[in-house]
Amino acid sequence: MTVYTVALSKGGSTKTTTAAEVVAALTRAGRRVLAIDLDHQGTLSQRLGVDDDTEVPGTAAEVLTGQADAGQAAVESPSVPGAHVLVGTYELNTLETKPEVITALKEHLPEVAGEWDDVVIDTPPGQGLVTLAALAAAEVVIAAVATEGEAYDQVARLEELIEHRVAPRLNRGCRLDWIVPTRHDGRRLHDRDVLAALREDYGSRVTGTVRETVTVRDAYLAGRPVSLYAPAAEVSADYAAALEPIVAASTAQTPATAERQV
Repeated sequence: MTVYTVALSKGGSTKTTTAAEVVAALTRAGRRVLAIDLDHQGTLSQRLGVDDDTEVPGTAAEVLTGQADAGQAAVESPSVPGAHVLVGTYELNTLETKPEVITALKEHLPEVAGEWDDVVIDTPPGQGLVTLAALAAAEVVIAAVATEGEAYDQVARLEELIEHRVAPRLNRGCRLDWIVPTRHDGRRLHDRDVLAALREDYGSRVTGTVRETVTVRDAYLAGRPVSLYAPAAEVSADYAAALEPIVAASTAQTPATAERQV
């Protein structure tokens, strides 16, 4: 089982959109996927089709605090066949003062490894305890980075968090594995400059770009990943190309990845 964590401190950086596309890409490859929504706004849950009419037996917050088992709490995604969702709720905000949640997923996910092939975790903005919990469990860390200066600055902060707090004590060998540049418009000089800086700093860890388009917003309103809402759209092709090496590398289960399994 491969655990993917999508992270970046900045809000609005397309973390959730990218996490949903990772879920969709894995299910298309025939994988059984558990999506864990750790943002109290529940945006990943909504993008995967969960709404007010969905019966939710347990939440992500309850799993983090040991009140629920992921296998019992996860609901089948209404819009992504092959995916289940641990729903994000406002209660996640209350966990930022509870240090015991940091290792909760790392300890619990191996217990449900037989139920899913992969886990995709969407994180909240910031570098709080809930984000640390997601990174502590991660085998593959993905930063979704809008090609703008403020988002670019946060990549170094994420890498510093991993190197100084996560890798030494919580998840040995953890690193920032991939950077997906999103909301990119090649006609804008600023976007091109940010992309060039990402490639200079992070090299082959930077994937192909994902263009900026209203289709992403429309897909969210429809409760679906972009690639399922508009499979023929250019942005869907962008995501497919960007995520192909990520999914291929992880499902191949290289020795380096296997050493980092929780």
